[in-house]
Amino acid sequence: MHRFFNILGTAATLAVALVQLQVPGATMAHAGTATDNLYLDMDLTQLMQVTITSVGKKPQTLANTPAAVYVISQEDIRRSGANSIPEMLAMAPGIQVSQISGSKWSVSSRGFSGYSSNKLLVLIDGRSVYSPAYSGVFWDAQNAMLEDIDRIEVIRGPGGTIWGANAVNGVINIITKKAQDTQGGLLRAGVGDQEKLQGATRYGGKIGDNAFARFYAMGNDRASNQLAGSGLDAGDGWNTLQTGFRADGTVGTKNEWTIQGDLYRNQGDQIMDPYWLPTAPYVREKHSDFDEDGGNLLGTWQHRMGSHERLSLQMYYDYTANNQDWLNLAYRTLDATVQYETRLGERNDITGGLGFRHVEGENTNTSQTVFPNSTIEIYSLFLQDAFHLVPDHLTLTLGSKYEHNPYTGSEWQPSGKLLWAPNERHSYWASIARAVHTPSAWEHEAQVTFSTLPPPFGAGYVYSRGSEEFTSDTALSYEAGYRWQPHQRFSLDIALFYTVYDDLYTFRPKPTATGMDLVFSNGISGHNYGVELAATWKPVTWLALAGTYGYLQSDYDPETTGYPMDQSLSVFFEKLSPAHQFGLRSSIDLAANWQLNGWLQYTDNFTGRSSSDLLQAERPIDATTNLSVNLIWKPSPNLACMLSGQNLLNSSQLYYYSEHLTPPTEIERGIYGKITWRF
Repeated sequence: MHRFFNILGTAATLAVALVQLQVPGATMAHAGTATDNLYLDMDLTQLMQVTITSVGKKPQTLANTPAAVYVISQEDIRRSGANSIPEMLAMAPGIQVSQISGSKWSVSSRGFSGYSSNKLLVLIDGRSVYSPAYSGVFWDAQNAMLEDIDRIEVIRGPGGTIWGANAVNGVINIITKKAQDTQGGLLRAGVGDQEKLQGATRYGGKIGDNAFARFYAMGNDRASNQLAGSGLDAGDGWNTLQTGFRADGTVGTKNEWTIQGDLYRNQGDQIMDPYWLPTAPYVREKHSDFDEDGGNLLGTWQHRMGSHERLSLQMYYDYTANNQDWLNLAYRTLDATVQYETRLGERNDITGGLGFRHVEGENTNTSQTVFPNSTIEIYSLFLQDAFHLVPDHLTLTLGSKYEHNPYTGSEWQPSGKLLWAPNERHSYWASIARAVHTPSAWEHEAQVTFSTLPPPFGAGYVYSRGSEEFTSDTALSYEAGYRWQPHQRFSLDIALFYTVYDDLYTFRPKPTATGMDLVFSNGISGHNYGVELAATWKPVTWLALAGTYGYLQSDYDPETTGYPMDQSLSVFFEKLSPAHQFGLRSSIDLAANWQLNGWLQYTDNFTGRSSSDLLQAERPIDATTNLSVNLIWKPSPNLACMLSGQNLLNSSQLYYYSEHLTPPTEIERGIYGKITWRF
């Protein structure tokens, strides 16, 4: 905690000093104050014209995007009362967000939920944050200053043609504001029972004739929850510290550049259950802690060569280290991409690019896991053509990405999309796309302890073990959608999908001299289908409503007979995600300086497996209904006070069974208050 106060105190002192010194050329506009009521002031025609970049790696309006995409705006984030990125993602339809413990989350799209969910690619400003260890995301390590997020673009469905492997069921891109949009200073402080302490500071100034920069520091201290059933302390408290900067500028009229970076350190408590031992009692519960450290540096450059021609370069370096009693990983990633956009004639918009990624893993073995040191290199190229069959009305987009990785060699991920917009109030789209999840270090070469075999069954361990024969699993997805805006106060977005999966993972038992190996293998196939809806309605000027609904059904079967585990996992995959999810958010301007916001969420029942009996019985997770409410008071244009309540319908609630060491944990109700001052 001393480090928390020291960092925030130093940053606050620096921010005040910068104000007192009046940095030459600094723009002292109170960023954000002029747009606090933008959500209710803007009509839906403007909202549907919001520019997004994650679907085609180029600017497109939301209304004319041939994909199932949902945009979470800065105003959505501010009014939600959410304090973490996973909480915000629950606003989007089709995204299953389940809190496992104080620091752990399961986030997935269109099924396959899990702490180690690996079919959803997550980016921050175009920088991939998935772990090379298992192609999933350690969500407790993904933080950003909430006020600096411009928007979150949530794409459901495959994105492999643009983003490559592991964008199987979706892509999430968290996009932060440019430095020129965060000028002046900001201080935030908050206290509560679960959110014990939170604080952040930021200052932005002008650093040249055509360049701006900002610096920030932030931290949170979160209380622990309670163990399901017993009410005992779950030992899952954690705290986060992060600092960083961003600078943006232009050179002449044709060149834009950005450089940004972050450093973070997270610490927390956890209970490992089970923790396997080689001798009696063979298994026990272990109270421990964890440390996560990391940093990144990203730079982009764009050169406009004409009205429809642009060359872009992005490079980033990323370092992550995860140190726990059962896991000790450290990865360094260097990534570079170059992209070229041009128009051929009046009808063809061409986008193409090359990519290279170098990943080094320096891992330390533990008694529970063995992740060998490794170096992998991935090469890629993509090409996409948007062909305007009828300009401004009918567009056919064809493209493919080629990737070469050291595990499975060459992978192709093609797609075709058709968009028909007969007028500004209606748009229809359809697509077919192939995407792959390539093996990770865990599936290809790692060893993870699943259990022990005490006497008289034969002393030894049961391991999950990677296999060089394990190949990519694939998805072929068919999608269609419709966007309708009958008038300025109502909009509706519908997406339907049917996805066929092949070569999903399973395990093959293999007796060894030391026990039993469960070897990764491809052995399950099947399909899922569903519908996702998002609607926004503004019945009066002081009220806005946003509703989402997602429906999902799955059917999976073993590809061969004779393996009982294949059948068991097939049934488990079918029950792993809820059939129905519903959300309703309301935003009310009570008066000029009072705002009331509510968020109701319903998640249907589904099935999980606890890490304490991973190879045994499935456990049902009951349907949950969750309500969060917050009240915002603005005594002056630059000062905002919030009182927020989360999980209000239950004193505590079990949302998920984790398959990785975390005992079943009930997330407790939370009340917190915070003050935000802009200067």
